[in-house]
Amino acid sequence: MKKIIFIFISFLIIQKSYSQKNTSIEVFSGVGFNKDLTLINESVNNYHLSTFQLNANYRIKITKGFFTETGIGAQWYLSSGTIGVSKFNATTLRIKIPILVGRILFKKASFAAGIAILNNRDFDKFDFRADYNLRTTLLIKGNYTLTNNFDVLLLIQKNLSDIPDLYLLNQPELDVSVGISYKLF
Repeated sequence: MKKIIFIFISFLIIQKSYSQKNTSIEVFSGVGFNKDLTLINESVNNYHLSTFQLNANYRIKITKGFFTETGIGAQWYLSSGTIGVSKFNATTLRIKIPILVGRILFKKASFAAGIAILNNRDFDKFDFRADYNLRTTLLIKGNYTLTNNFDVLLLIQKNLSDIPDLYLLNQPELDVSVGISYKLF
């Protein structure tokens, strides 16, 4: 946890000296969807997944109307379900590094698409020699500006990695979230 706080504070300090209302904090809440999960030849039933995200992003203007966005985020997944006669509940933390390219559609709305790289294993089980350490996710993001400092956001995430169903219990194939963004500086 200390590493996450250090990275987050470092990101904010470094970005402050270069940005002009381009650094923002985002908070999201959403739900996840998976189709027909199977684990040890048993179907996963009554599967529910919700998510909470906290991101720090930096937007860089490319040309008039186009921008790129990057940052760092933490995403918590809360999942539950049944496999045969067994029930499970899981809580998972993922660190995310998004890279998006977007377009300002009109004065108050923008659209961006890109990818994110996330850890696929828990931090205490992370091994650079093991398979399935990282996953890539397609991101589609929409912003609507309410005031100079606040935006309403819609974020759709689709898993692009070819990974076994075991890893999809903690993190879904498709994730839809809504949130709010506050522009810091």
